[in-house]
Amino acid sequence: MTWSRIYSILKFIAKSVYRNYEMIKSVFLIFLIMLSLILTWSLWTLKPNYSNLEETRTLKKEEVKDLKKITDVIRPSQIIYYDKNSYRGMPANEKLIDRVNQVLANTKFYDSKNRPSTNIDEQLKNKEYIEVIYPTDMTADIYSQIFNLTSSGGTFTIPSADRVIFYKKDTNEVEAHIISYTQRKMITASTTFPFDSLKNIINNAKSGVLQYEPFDVERDTDQGAEVSKRFYFPKERFMLNSYSYLSRTINDDTIERYKNALFRDPGNVKSGNTGDYYTDESSALDVNRNSNRIKYTNFTQGPDENTTEQTRSPLFNSVDFINNHAGWGNPYYFYNLDPASSTVEFLLFVRGLPVIKSDMEMKLGWTNNELNEYQRSMVELDMDGDYSFKPKKVKLQSAAEVKAALKEYDLTMVNKLAVGYEMTHAKGQENVYNLQPRWFVNYGPNHDWQPLFRDSQRPGGEL
Repeated sequence: MTWSRIYSILKFIAKSVYRNYEMIKSVFLIFLIMLSLILTWSLWTLKPNYSNLEETRTLKKEEVKDLKKITDVIRPSQIIYYDKNSYRGMPANEKLIDRVNQVLANTKFYDSKNRPSTNIDEQLKNKEYIEVIYPTDMTADIYSQIFNLTSSGGTFTIPSADRVIFYKKDTNEVEAHIISYTQRKMITASTTFPFDSLKNIINNAKSGVLQYEPFDVERDTDQGAEVSKRFYFPKERFMLNSYSYLSRTINDDTIERYKNALFRDPGNVKSGNTGDYYTDESSALDVNRNSNRIKYTNFTQGPDENTTEQTRSPLFNSVDFINNHAGWGNPYYFYNLDPASSTVEFLLFVRGLPVIKSDMEMKLGWTNNELNEYQRSMVELDMDGDYSFKPKKVKLQSAAEVKAALKEYDLTMVNKLAVGYEMTHAKGQENVYNLQPRWFVNYGPNHDWQPLFRDSQRPGGEL
């Protein structure tokens, strides 16, 4: 291309711009106005994700070593094997629980079908089955994390349920009922569950296997009496161990660790007159040295007009929050989810049993995926140290005795029944805790735990 040709092209462009100058100026002006409007709208509607910023700062301040996944904090509360004649189980057996969790993680569920929840016993009375019972009803999004769900027809819909019953068909195929007696909902699915493998673990166990009895709470319906809750109790009196543990010292460094983890800017935190209340412009930390508990409150949380319900399970939010704010300390497991208040509760577990003590509960409340309140104990048992206290044998009550004690209660208000540890200080030893197994009942609209045998002088009848 010659220089004269280039000159002609540039001259043509210049003349075109000159002739259309006003139009080009108008288009450019309109573009600037539109850009200004877009930027202004973006500024007005910007909602910074403070939670992400907070978590980022927390991770920089202190590395959390005991991170948990959802599958790490969910475990069955009971596993019952029915052999067509009797019910058998193994209380406080961590190895069995861990084995079942491993099996469930690798089990596929497919071809689900909605079924009525009535006449289940009639359907299963001539079949062997393994019943895996969880401590509370869990929603479909939680089951999708702990089960391998597939569906040829699209969404795998699971009702909010607290138990899964695996049974063998005549073809040796293993099916599962995922069921909630309370909500009268159930689905049936085909599975790859290794039924015989789990059955053999119980059949071949040399010790610890007990005979159980079912106990049903019934309600009246148009079709007659129907099971609304089912519990399993050991048929005869049985033995469990009590334990004693040292706890790690709680001091100012402990409180400082939680301050650094929970506040966005620990340097901007002010203390109250007592020194046990800390606050910044958006949150507060209340330390109770008598119970060794903390309560963290988020003041900035408020209702979102564009959000009518929790968009993510409070359980998922709770696990993420604890992971990013000083961690778990001891082995805590998911124990309750209240859909009405979006409150999640975790209990400390020791040697397969929960520590049932309000001062040891970990509780988180949520609204629209934002934290309202976080409560937990600062007590951490030294479960990895040298075990220097000898266990003591404790005899617990049989099914007949439990049923007799339940006559004092309105059964419609009984939420849960469980064997757990009562936790108390050893006399004269502030850092030593005694764990005594005994029966507990979760009762009333507030889901309060209380000992079932209130007149017992010693938990469970210590020998």
